[in-house]
Amino acid sequence: MHIVEIPYINDSSFYYEKIRHLRWPVFLDSSYQKDRAKSEIARYDIIAAEPFIRVTSGKSGTYIEDSEGRRLQNKIPIKIIEEIMEKYSIQNQKLPFIGGAIGYLSYDLKNNTKKNSLIPKMIIGIYDWTVVIDHLKSKAWLIQNNFDKKPSFCWSSLQELFNTPTKNISKNFAVIGDVDANLNLYSYRKKFTKVSSYIKEGDCYQVNLSQKYKVSTSGDSWIFYKKFRVMNKSPYMAYLSYDDFEIMSGSPEQFIQSRNKNITTRPIKGTRARDNDPVKDKANLKELSLSLKDQAENLMIVDLLRNDLAINCELGSIKVDELFTVESYPNVHHLVSSITATLKNNSNNYKLLNDAFPGGSITGTPKSRAIEIIDELEEHSRDVYCGSVIYFSFNQMMDSNIAIRSMIHQDHILHFYSGGGLTVDSTATSEYQEIKDKAQNIINTINFFKDSNAAN
Repeated sequence: MHIVEIPYINDSSFYYEKIRHLRWPVFLDSSYQKDRAKSEIARYDIIAAEPFIRVTSGKSGTYIEDSEGRRLQNKIPIKIIEEIMEKYSIQNQKLPFIGGAIGYLSYDLKNNTKKNSLIPKMIIGIYDWTVVIDHLKSKAWLIQNNFDKKPSFCWSSLQELFNTPTKNISKNFAVIGDVDANLNLYSYRKKFTKVSSYIKEGDCYQVNLSQKYKVSTSGDSWIFYKKFRVMNKSPYMAYLSYDDFEIMSGSPEQFIQSRNKNITTRPIKGTRARDNDPVKDKANLKELSLSLKDQAENLMIVDLLRNDLAINCELGSIKVDELFTVESYPNVHHLVSSITATLKNNSNNYKLLNDAFPGGSITGTPKSRAIEIIDELEEHSRDVYCGSVIYFSFNQMMDSNIAIRSMIHQDHILHFYSGGGLTVDSTATSEYQEIKDKAQNIINTINFFKDSNAAN
């Protein structure tokens, strides 16, 4: 294993641009910017490319591709990743990621939906080398593990890659035409009424209902993402580039983190729009913090996640460290809670993730029935939206987001999604507005490129 400290640059996109011409480049982005306070939550950025093993799961099955060819696998996707990663274990606890598996899990990874997906249900690359940036300590490292027996870069050439000038970066991105939403208020209200009837009948207590948007584009989606990250400023963002599409996640929500068997999850449930008027903005924040309806929604998800964690965590270790904390982002205030636990000795990160997936904050309670209702009422496939962008490190660390505020850019179309949890106290008009509020940073970025018709 090689590791060397490299110059710290607070805008990590500088390093991503040096490797984005390579295959399957990924950027796990805490969106730290110099105008933001440093924090443990928005601390690390991770950059990698050229995975030596590639795993893709779609309708035709799950395939492993490496230097020996492409092979069909018959096990569940997460189990396949676990068995690959077992071959490459390293005892190094200094950094949360030192190389390993990075990719995404679609919301329907474990569901047998009949809806047509835009992208595979899972893509995971096993990355031998990585750049890790620590914004809290203002340090950065280049790491290579030498697990790849036919590497594209030896250690000296890999170092040289980051010392050479960045290749020409496209400056072109434009939005063409208007955003198309698959639900207007009238059609949303019909689905809302159906959910309300299920709740009143006792079928469920909370269901997350979403809608889908799309807009035509031209040019390089990386240019769009660079502007989006400045406008969105959320700690669990990501840009993942694959052979024929890109994923952009603007998520503020952590799903599950595992570090040395210490487990954390930070569900979000409860939203108010930001206001340019500081007085009104403060009033919105206070309203959210005191809202019994939003607290009840949040508590439902906290209880659901405690039950999900209990499958793989030590009895008595599961604790709610924060309850109903208000966090503010550029477009919304959110109600956030934090749950911690200790992983059982006879379990592992892969089983923990698989048993809790998809996250309760974007399904509802009880989870299994909420998923059925979502599949019945939503006409679109969620794809990566409400799934997860995730890493499993060679040193047994893991972190993942709930892939809300996430987009797919494919065939010059930008697809994005927004949703909200419905309970017995919800109203169709307010929930429909909340969906629009959550998508506002994406809309604002689209409008920037539509209005300017030029790159940032």
